[in-house]
Amino acid sequence: MSDLEMVPAVASAVLRRMPNGELIFTVERALNLIGACSWSGIAVLGVEVFPGLNVSTYDQHLKSPTNESHWSGYVRTSNVLAEDFLRKNPAPSTAECILTTTSWREFCETERNTL
Repeated sequence: MSDLEMVPAVASAVLRRMPNGELIFTVERALNLIGACSWSGIAVLGVEVFPGLNVSTYDQHLKSPTNESHWSGYVRTSNVLAEDFLRKNPAPSTAECILTTTSWREFCETERNTL
């Protein structure tokens, strides 16, 4: 189970789960969840809106945090950009999307696995 799934608001916002485990939300629900992610220390690294597959690219421009003391700023910046992407996306609020997220713990685990 991902740390995103541990956020209380997520369970009621999930539309369905993909076979690979990714959670699907409506754009409107995802937009509402980003604040809960911020409070939980979870960074939204990217957003995919479909149909049409509108994919955010802001995560490619963020510098990865070097230690945990930089994590809250990274979360704040990433999540503001995610909200901005969803608000400016021309997809209707009922369109479906995936939020790619990570917590500090998951980020460190990924970093260890790539070495």
